[in-house]
Amino acid sequence: MTAGAPSLASNTVMPSTDRAGLRLLTVAHAFTDLNQGVLPVMIPFLVTQRHLTLAVAATLVLAANLLGSAVQLAFGHLSDKYPTAWVIPAAVVVAATGTALVGLAPTLPLMLAGAMLMGFGVAAFHPAGSRFSNYFAGQKRSSGMSVFTVGGFVGFALGPVLATPLLLAFGLRGVAFLVIPACIVSVLLVRELPRFNEVRANAHRANRERPGSNDWRGFSIMSLVVALRSTTFLAAITFTPIFVLRVVHVNTFFGSFALFALLSGGAIGTITGGLLGERVDRRRVVSLSMLLTGICGAAIAITGAEFHLVALTVVLAALFGVSLGLSAGVLVVLGQEYLPKSIGIASGMTLGLANTVGGIAAPIFGQIGDLYGLVSVFLTIAIFAVLAFGGSLFMPKPASLTRA
Repeated sequence: MTAGAPSLASNTVMPSTDRAGLRLLTVAHAFTDLNQGVLPVMIPFLVTQRHLTLAVAATLVLAANLLGSAVQLAFGHLSDKYPTAWVIPAAVVVAATGTALVGLAPTLPLMLAGAMLMGFGVAAFHPAGSRFSNYFAGQKRSSGMSVFTVGGFVGFALGPVLATPLLLAFGLRGVAFLVIPACIVSVLLVRELPRFNEVRANAHRANRERPGSNDWRGFSIMSLVVALRSTTFLAAITFTPIFVLRVVHVNTFFGSFALFALLSGGAIGTITGGLLGERVDRRRVVSLSMLLTGICGAAIAITGAEFHLVALTVVLAALFGVSLGLSAGVLVVLGQEYLPKSIGIASGMTLGLANTVGGIAAPIFGQIGDLYGLVSVFLTIAIFAVLAFGGSLFMPKPASLTRA
């Protein structure tokens, strides 16, 4: 670690990184968040086949996230007090089942129920997944947590790749096939539950929970930044496919490909941000991330409207993803550093309550798209990113950190 890089004042949960444990959690994360990547790809099909408006279709995103906030807070609290490794395999299957219900449901209320079930599964996964990633990451929490976070981006990216052929071949009902890989991953996780419980027990016996007191003021400021960032992210992944379809004037395949490029860029950015976070002030990584995201969001809107070049839009989408991804894992680590005594609650609030704001904003972005067009949607996305950049400048240094 270079001079000036943040480090904990005392021992972390594990002295070295458990790569096998992190890999398994990363795969589980991918197959959980895959469902969130599927939902945006379904929106054009819901608009054409179920005759929903953009605003109504985007309400499914709200439904998935609204329940998620309470669920993540509850499971975050439970994970701070009790062994919750069993939640991880259960959540993978529940999330996939909810997605299947959205595709199979003949009515909007059932679609909303499916979206909420999917959101429940995704929300239940994150606090436990983040906690065990914290254990497995050892001293390299920033890069280790970024590896775990990459699983989410990979899942989002795999969602369009896996769902689009199923949607084209079988219609909306095709997403039900995604339950099969979810069950396989769940079985692999169940086999490892004794190992997960042992790791947690060893950590508690060794008394290696992070030292320091909770900084709720700093965490609150960071949560505002996370909420603005989450709004930027959810709006981008929700409306990128249909933006490419209607503004750039190409077919559904290229819309899904642009979303894949955005999310693949996000994975690259997450790894890069994690490595940067081990060497420089993590708060500045967040600031850089949101500033670049705002620039790329505006570029997508302007070039898409003026040039209608799918290749350029895909490249900009990838750069947007890289920029946004820089802050993904870093923010999770910062949340845990602001609340060192409540890691589960920190993960639940960071990934739950703040993300719900993004979900609530999704129908508003849909309304903007219905009234003013999709170019205005991406200009608004850029504004939210710049607001997140401004908020990041006010984040205090976590009290649990010292200088190397």
